[in-house]
Amino acid sequence: MNTDFTFAEASNRWMLAIDTSTEQAGLALGDGERLIARSWDAGRTQTTSILPVIAEMMGEADIESRDLAAVGVATGPGTFTGLRVGLSIAKGFVLAQGVPIVGVPTLEIAAASFEPGTPLVAVLSAGRGRVVWQRFGNEADSAPANTTVPELIETLASTPDALVTGELAESHRVTIEAAHPRVDWRPRDPAILLWLARDRWRRGLVDDPVTLEPTYLHGVTVTAGPVQDRLRRSGE
Repeated sequence: MNTDFTFAEASNRWMLAIDTSTEQAGLALGDGERLIARSWDAGRTQTTSILPVIAEMMGEADIESRDLAAVGVATGPGTFTGLRVGLSIAKGFVLAQGVPIVGVPTLEIAAASFEPGTPLVAVLSAGRGRVVWQRFGNEADSAPANTTVPELIETLASTPDALVTGELAESHRVTIEAAHPRVDWRPRDPAILLWLARDRWRRGLVDDPVTLEPTYLHGVTVTAGPVQDRLRRSGE
């Protein structure tokens, strides 16, 4: 890890953020004052499209990979291929440059688009008619859950004030809107991932690049116990 700066100085150093959790890819590059961000429907092309866009953004910022002081990455839940691509690229920069890596859960990125404390449910498609979702805004946020859409709607009936957001197929959006009109569908903003990762980096809450692993959509179950932030588990 690069130790030629204190974590308090992180606000004016270049950081790259990578989100390939789903087919909607997002990248952000910033130094606390300047921000360059890209978000696009990458489909299944993350393997070939992410690195060229990063190179384009670095050219726009007039920096090189050696100028990066840290890397943030979305850790899921998400697709197997997408998350593997994002984690591999992030770890490649980390290992080549000796800089810190910060992982941020994907549903947390979606929730952070709204005012802190807003009761909401962030949701992603999990395939085969299932969705992965998580409640935010209460004193104790829930653990991620993998359920059917009807099961999610049943849960929403007990929290009518909760706002639903995230990324879903149109058929699922229509079904949820019919039962729970408080929705605000929006793509994840890579600038928010950058902000969340920078905040953790500034506080010294970084991950071990060897042990940092993604959470896949099919790896979250309804019966799973509460998921604690691994940063807190490591002794925040």
